[in-house]
Parts: sequence; C-alpha cells; structure tokens
Amino acid sequence: MSEPPQRRYQTRSRTRAQADVPCPPNQPRTAKTPPERSPARDRTTEGVPNKKTGVKRAAAPIPPPAQPKSSQRRFEPSSEPESDQGSSSMATEFGFEDIHITNEHWASSLYTTLAKPHAITKFLRKRTSGYRKPRGKGQWTQIPQSPADRIELIHPIMDFIERIVAEFSCGTVEDGVTRKVEFTNFSGGDAQATPGPGICVCIRATGPSFETVTPGDFEEIGYINIASIIQVKTEAEISTESDYKQATALVSDLQQIFAVQPNRTFFRTLIVTEKRVRLAHYDRGGMYLTPFINYHSNPTTLILFVLGLTSHDEANLGLDTSVQWTIDPDTGKKVAGTLVALNEHGGTVRYDLNMEKPPFVRPGIVGRGATCWHAVDPDTGKSVVIKDTWRGPDRAYESESESKFLADARGIPGVVQMISHQDNCAATSDFRPSDLKAEGYKNRIKARVVLEECAEPIWNFTSRYQVISALRDAIAAHRKLVERGIIHRDISPWNILLGHPGAQEGLRGILIDLDMAMRAESGMSMDEIDPNTGTRTYQSISVLLADDPLNDPIPPHDYLDDLESFLYVLCHILLGFKKPGELVEPTPRLIAVWDDPDARTAMANKVVLMAEGYPVYKFPHIKEYWGNSCKELLEGMRAHISNIVRQKSKIRAAEVSTDERFELWSAFVEKNLESSYDYIDALFRTALAEIATEDAKEAVQTHAESQTSPRADRKRPFEEEPQPTLPRKRTRLEAFCTSIIE
Repeated sequence: MSEPPQRRYQTRSRTRAQADVPCPPNQPRTAKTPPERSPARDRTTEGVPNKKTGVKRAAAPIPPPAQPKSSQRRFEPSSEPESDQGSSSMATEFGFEDIHITNEHWASSLYTTLAKPHAITKFLRKRTSGYRKPRGKGQWTQIPQSPADRIELIHPIMDFIERIVAEFSCGTVEDGVTRKVEFTNFSGGDAQATPGPGICVCIRATGPSFETVTPGDFEEIGYINIASIIQVKTEAEISTESDYKQATALVSDLQQIFAVQPNRTFFRTLIVTEKRVRLAHYDRGGMYLTPFINYHSNPTTLILFVLGLTSHDEANLGLDTSVQWTIDPDTGKKVAGTLVALNEHGGTVRYDLNMEKPPFVRPGIVGRGATCWHAVDPDTGKSVVIKDTWRGPDRAYESESESKFLADARGIPGVVQMISHQDNCAATSDFRPSDLKAEGYKNRIKARVVLEECAEPIWNFTSRYQVISALRDAIAAHRKLVERGIIHRDISPWNILLGHPGAQEGLRGILIDLDMAMRAESGMSMDEIDPNTGTRTYQSISVLLADDPLNDPIPPHDYLDDLESFLYVLCHILLGFKKPGELVEPTPRLIAVWDDPDARTAMANKVVLMAEGYPVYKFPHIKEYWGNSCKELLEGMRAHISNIVRQKSKIRAAEVSTDERFELWSAFVEKNLESSYDYIDALFRTALAEIATEDAKEAVQTHAESQTSPRADRKRPFEEEPQPTLPRKRTRLEAFCTSIIE
C-alpha cells in the first residue's frame, strides 16, 4: 500500500493553470519544500569568521520543518495551491505590477509606540550604542563605509541589532519569550525557482507561537522559530537589482514560514545595506516595500524597524494572538493550545486545540490562505473544525462569505453544519498604507467559521458500499443545496467526507467547503463560468472551455457542471483504486491527463471518455473488486452526462444571438433539473442494492466455510497422540552458543 500523506480535515484544491497540478492519489504531492538538509548547530557562514574563534566554517542551512507523524497509515491526496495564487512560487504570486512603494513618511510612522522618542535619543547618546554625530552628521561607526561584499557587513549589522534588542527588550528567559539575533544561509528550497538570498540575519524566537526544531535544542534555527528576516546587501548589489527582485528574493522560504506558523497573518523583512534600510511586507492580499531610508541620518526609523521585527508582542510580528500555545519548557515543543472564536450568541469561546491533529494550511501566501484547526468545545466536549479564510473582493463568489451559504444550508443532511461564524476578524488593509492603490494588492477580509467535525476523507473508504453510499448522499445533499439556490462549484474528493460509522441514509457522505459557492436560480448562476474555479482534475468540460478566449460568450455555471464533476470523482475512485487502501500504479493515463495545466489537453481526454466510455478490459480490478454493479453505475452515469455535454455543445454552437443562446441554455438547465438528479439517484440505489446482496452472499459463504474444517485438522484421540519428548538439560557451553546465534 502506498504511504499516505498526513491526515487532514479538508484539502481543497484549485485549478493549477500555471502551477503544479493536483496529483493522482498514488502520487501524493505537497507544497514544495526544501530538500532534506541536516540541521547544523553552528550558524557561522562560509567565508564569515566566527565572532568568537575567528575560524571560517561552512554555512548552516535552515532545516526543513519537521512533519507531524500520523499514528495510523491513512490515505489522502495532498492539496495544491489555489488558482487565484497561480504558482507555488512567489514569483508567480506577485506580478511586476504588484510592487507598491510606500512613501517615507508612512514608513517612519511604523512601530512608533514601541519606544518613546526620549528613550531612543538617550540610547543614541550612549557610547555603547555605536552611533556618533561627528561634525553634526550621524554615523553608525562600526558599519564599514565601502564594504567589499556583504560578508564584511554581516557582523557589524548584527552587532547594532543586538545592541538595540538588548536596550529595549522587555522579555526574559523566565517568561519563555526571547528574541535572539542569528544568521544563517537561505539558499531557497525550490530547485526551479530563483536561488535564495544566501546569508541573512534572522530573529530566532521562543514564545507561545514558536517551538524548537528539535526537542530540547533551543539553539537550532528553523522556519518554525523564525520571527523575522533581515537581508544584508551592499549598495553595489542593490544598484543592479530591481524592486521586484529584492521583494521576491525569499521565494520559498517565506512560503515555508507561512506553512509551519499557521497563525501567521503577515510577515515583514528588512533589506539593509551599509547606508540604507527598507522594509518589505507580505500578506494574503499582496506585498509592498518602503523606500530606502538612510539610517545614518535617520537612526530612529532603523531602531523602530528593528524593534518591530524583534517585538515580544506577537501581534507586531504578524501573528494571530487569538491562537495561543503552551510550550513545554524542557523540550520547547507545543503541548497544548487554545483558539478564541465567537459562539452562536456572539460570546467568546476558548476552544482547546487537538494537538494530535495538526492544522491544515493552504500552501502559498497570496490568496484565501485557508487554515483548518481541529479543536474541542470546552463545554460540550465535541470535536469541531475551525476554518479561517481571507475573502477577496475581486470575484463574484468572494463577495459573499461562506458563512452565509452555510447558514442557508442548515438542516440539509449531507452538508457540513456550521456552529458559529465571525465574518470580519481582520483585514489586510489594516497592515498597509491607506493610499496603497496597487492593482495587484487586494484587500482581503478574514472570516472564521466553526464547523461540526466530520469523519474520514472519502479516499479512506473501507468497502464498496461505504464509498458508493457516500457519493450518493453527497449528490443528494448537492440537490438540496440547488433547491435552496446554491451551487457548490468545487466538487472534488477533497470536499466529500465519509459519514460517521453507522450513519443513516443522507449522512453517509458529507459535502464540505462552500467558499467557492454561488447563488443560483433554477440551478444556474447569474455569472459566467470562471475557469479558475474548482479543481482541475474534476472540472466540467464547460468550465474548461471557458479558459478558451474563442469560447465567447461564456455560459453561466450550473448544477450540471457539478454533476459532471461527481462523475469524474466516481471514475477516479473506481479506476484509481484496486481496493480500499490499494492504489492503481501508475495512475491510469485517462485520469492523469485530466490534471494537465493546459485546459484543452485536460478537456480532450474528458471528451474521449464522454464519446467512447472507458476500456474496462484494461482495468482487471474493476471486475475483481468493484464488480458489475459499480461498472454499470459508472457507465450509466457516464452515458447520462455525455448526453448533457452533447446538448450543451449544440447550444454553444448554435447560430443565434447572445440573448437567444442564454434562453436556450436556461431552458435546457431548468428542464433537466429534476430528471437528472432522479436518474442518477436511481443508478446509485440500484448499485447499492446489488452490492448489499453480493456482500450478504459473500458473508454467508465465508461463515459457512469457517464452520467446515478439514479432517486432517481434527484432534486425534488422546491415546493416538504421540508423547512429547522432554528436552534434555543444556550444558553451559551449549546455552552460551545458542544465545550468540539468537
């Protein structure tokens, strides 16, 4: 059996138009991580003398984040970046037009509450500060004025940062909150991305949101305990770099930090030369840079920047303080945690985090940044899932929060049930200048919903009956959503969960994740199809066609697109699994090509499936495990959806006006609303009845066989039994030799 990825509540995937595709189940793929590198205790860098010994040593890379271990082997395909993020590379997340430069006045206004002006002045006047004003011109005296390279700058810059931290620090080792100035080598973790910035100063932190890389080792540096990063460069280097290159130098490293620090709201870095400093800010809405500021003539801004990036208040570091952990003082690891959310009456509840189930964090920085926390209600003791997302204004579906759809879906069997919600937890506009008007920088609003926890992902089915009944109930739940004026628009195996053991009909499969949902009338949305919505593998042919500029006008998204996605889910399970937990390897090409980033290629193979069906003889496991009942189910659903695809194609090709085509489309969608669900439900009920009959016969046969034992296995009469031969006593030498052999 293939090794499963970590268990997660949901791993919604999006189309990967310019990114890595959602992988077939036997090839689990996660967000790109740096290659395995052994942690190093010494953080001296290559070519940089150790401050204490003067000996040059090799660079010490940041180790990759430790992955949580699952107590059980479970199968669940991993997720991929959201479509509105594009690639997992930050170079794709941020386009050239997204680099906004703030004004210097705003930059100087940051962190002004962290130190009073007279305290800063007093510090600068101290001889130990390293700052002087010869002839009235300010100068940090230890900073070389014309360094040969960045190596010459590392220790002087570290020295004045350490002096600033020591002067204004308010935390102690006793309260568990510390900030240490270290340096290491950021080489970049993506082999296909631009190399990382190399040697950087970083702030290693301890406190409620940070833990050690290795239990008990409080000196080791990793993504999991970095509070902020300071890039050191020379003026000569800066003169040859664009703002874009400076902003994206930390590509995969920042993505890793967002991934392993699940309560990360934003992240800030500094770029420091021998003369100037600038701040870079990254959040779910985009990024911006401050202008370069001469820190010799404006030391206050530099001090405030350093205090902000080393602050003991985690909110200043860009962390959500509604999430708090308890750190074991001996190991430095998180052993307990809480998350504050609103209840259904508007009061606050402090949920206990389930430390056995690590949170799921959507890979990437810009986008919805979905994070799912497993927790326990302290009053009821029931398990819940708390989902955080950042909603943007750029798409119609994001103008309405998921909580509104979940509220309308209350009481529908087979749809995840919401307990409470909070639609405006934070906004990215809170962290940016008010005049920031960059085209690529979008204001995103954080929403939090508390949901009833469901059971396993559908991939973890244990029998034919279980998975087919789960799909049947999920489709029935989808029908109820459509009747309430909602279409899901992201049907995939990641958004269908198994019901709890022994669940009654209607609750055997649970549909989750309505944050891509839209309002609909008669099963059809009022907005045209968005080709960037949904999971590429399971997108309907109409959705894929919407990616073609020649396909104009683009039709609206309707419930038939979702039913087509259910077909692809069924096809994937039947063709991709030999039996529960055992995958078909390699992934059947028919399915693998559905993942193709090119919409036309992905669509072509689905057109082949619709026109010709699938060659069962190439998949012997269909007959061996799934049986004729599942085969007939798949063929029946394929034939029905194929007819729908053909009818849509005729409407699309009709030589009529845009209004007339819309009327034809609306009439067709409305006409098939009841009949399509009824027909598909009948197919599933027939298959389930046949499976139940087959399973019952097999159970009877198995029981009968267990009651019949071969004559050779019967016990002989006592008198016929040979008497056992007692072992003789072994000598010491024999005993010694035997122990050696064993």
